[in-house]
Amino acid sequence: MRIAERHALARWDKAPLHDSDIQVDGRGAVRTSDFDLSRGRQAVGAPIELDSILTDAEALLRWLGLVSDAGNPAKHGWQRSLADMLDAVRGWQATIASLPASPPLLHGAHLAQLWRERAPIGRGDLVFSLLIGDRWGPGRWEGSAGGLIALGLERSSEPWQRIKGEALERLWLGAIAAGAQGHLDLEIRLRSYAMRAGQFIRARRRPGRLADMLALAMAHPRVTSSGIAKALGLTSAGAIKLLAIAAEAGLLIERTGQSSYRSYAIPVAAPSDMPARPRRDPFALLDGAFPWDDDTDPPLAW
Repeated sequence: MRIAERHALARWDKAPLHDSDIQVDGRGAVRTSDFDLSRGRQAVGAPIELDSILTDAEALLRWLGLVSDAGNPAKHGWQRSLADMLDAVRGWQATIASLPASPPLLHGAHLAQLWRERAPIGRGDLVFSLLIGDRWGPGRWEGSAGGLIALGLERSSEPWQRIKGEALERLWLGAIAAGAQGHLDLEIRLRSYAMRAGQFIRARRRPGRLADMLALAMAHPRVTSSGIAKALGLTSAGAIKLLAIAAEAGLLIERTGQSSYRSYAIPVAAPSDMPARPRRDPFALLDGAFPWDDDTDPPLAW
């Protein structure tokens, strides 16, 4: 799910990631290689205090990867000087301080919209606005690593970048719902795959390390024989044999088509590759009376 969110953010930044750029360590932490050119990559999954978003311009720029720990501009070709960016961000913070109070999910939409409107950085402000709005909303409850809303917005054809007010709120809430549905779809597909893989393994007389290899494949965008051998302490021949067994059973698909350095992936699509499901308008109930407004007893369940 974190990988899918990173891909969505990178696509909005027009710097799509390759699977080979994604790195997953033994603890499940997702990182990207030095070839990742997407902006805001440092902020994905990284913590920041909510008060810092509102009041600490330097901490916010550091979180976004625009300022190094030493307080110097990061190595990027930004259009503005650090002093100009700090002044612009402080101006944005002064503006959002006057926003009326609203629930976090909706407030994040307005924080993001005002960031795009003011464009304090000059480059990458679209993806920065998504990261800030996501952190203020679903990210505060660990419901997102930073890209859940970006994932949901990919499934909408509406020109959300320029709209304001209630129309923005509708789209923003719809994107949260769509992103969450994408997470759920992927979870269901992974569980279904795990059940099918488990049935295949239990049917084999000598499964060996096949279960461990498939578990590793479920946590990475791609696996190779050398990676499998290193992670599981196998010989290269042993890893190649496991990959061949899984590929023949349809539990892995080859992604390279080359005779050497082959890589494989499980046949489960990421959420952004799935068709969007019809979803009800989150504001639909507000268009008319509440179910109990006709002086009848309120419903037992919402």
